[in-house]
Amino acid sequence: MSALTSHRPLRIKTRLFCPHCWQEFPADQLLFISESPDLPKDPKLSGEQPIRFLPQRFNLAGAALDPHDVPCDKLACPVCHLPIPRPWLYLNTFFLSIAGKPSSGKSYFLASMIWQLRQTMGRCFLSNFTDADPQMNRRIFDGETVLFTGGNNPDKLVRIEKTEEEGNIYNNTVVNGTPTRLAQPFTYMTEPMPNHPFLQKANRARQVICVYDNAGEHFLPGKDHITAPVTRHMAKSDALLFIFDPTQDAQFRTARAACPEPVEDPQMSPGVKGEVQFRVDLTRQEVVLGNIAAQIRNQNLLPPYEKIKIPLIIVLSKYDAWFPLCKGQFPAGKAPHEQNPWKLTADKIIHYYHADRVERYSQILRELLMGFTSNLVSTAESAFETVRYIAVSATGGKPAHNEQDGMFYHRPVDVKPIWAEIPFLHAQCLANKSAVPFIKGGKGAM
Repeated sequence: MSALTSHRPLRIKTRLFCPHCWQEFPADQLLFISESPDLPKDPKLSGEQPIRFLPQRFNLAGAALDPHDVPCDKLACPVCHLPIPRPWLYLNTFFLSIAGKPSSGKSYFLASMIWQLRQTMGRCFLSNFTDADPQMNRRIFDGETVLFTGGNNPDKLVRIEKTEEEGNIYNNTVVNGTPTRLAQPFTYMTEPMPNHPFLQKANRARQVICVYDNAGEHFLPGKDHITAPVTRHMAKSDALLFIFDPTQDAQFRTARAACPEPVEDPQMSPGVKGEVQFRVDLTRQEVVLGNIAAQIRNQNLLPPYEKIKIPLIIVLSKYDAWFPLCKGQFPAGKAPHEQNPWKLTADKIIHYYHADRVERYSQILRELLMGFTSNLVSTAESAFETVRYIAVSATGGKPAHNEQDGMFYHRPVDVKPIWAEIPFLHAQCLANKSAVPFIKGGKGAM
């Protein structure tokens, strides 16, 4: 018997939360999705979706039988009828919401974060990071493929399309009799490798991870309503990442232009038109964050004087374009792009995530923001009990600007992310749901 199968069998949870509609229900109410092509289609769902049913009969292998005696193994929520990955029944859950203004780079960040987690979790922390449901994750997987491989042509110019307000990235269903559009969750799993040195503890830390992304327009005032509650996952999440794009902030752009180091990134160049101008002219980012806080307060019925307990991480994106503003503030040779925040154990078997190091960087970045855009800091810290600041670059370098369409493009061969996975790892630490060994408060833990 292998090390991974020597632990106690996992038990099915008695109650579950649907990752789509956020309704709680007993596990024995889970529906199955029919496999018979000639059965009627499900009346709650748009398109040609197979009917959902509560099984009454099972075959000898334990598989549910649909009304035409075809074995079925795919599960669905009894409320919204949308699919639920099977690991949902057994594993601990971690919910992470990603928010930000329109065109802040959420799609690039998310693709880069997932790509990096697939590499880093195995290489450094001896844990697999895999898809819980590949079909549900198709949009992120396609973004990873475009950004990091270019479809087997790493030299061609590519871009990830902006997330739209409507379309097939959302699910249309009926909830409590009301036609409703819901956000598509992206689901992943962590599982320790057989050579993990803390296997017993790591097995207990196995997780199913649910990540949410929306069009930036959904975070603007007046966009949330009963028929399209596509951002209400924020009020239920274990942590919230707010993508702050310094290249869209007027004060940051002014400071970067005055920096002695030459500005070569077209995202920071005032003469570049098209996508750049569109981004800068949009709503101020602290206003969007304030609206997000108001939504979470309303959904959780919090009084205005009570701070939100969900940890908030301000993700300062496009670090490669503005890091010269931090020169002299980070320890020599220890800026984010010069080292990773994990430390190899003395026996050189596994790394610990160095949460203390990220906390120190957070303080430095907070002071930087206070000097350029203090409104963002005050908005965040007046609404949230726990706020941290982490600098990342989804691509690690400047894009190419196409004058004809005004858009930015990247060559996959040049994409080298900086700290893209760190907001996820740190969010897990702040939520006390870390799936990797970590150092916090000077002490190691798993």
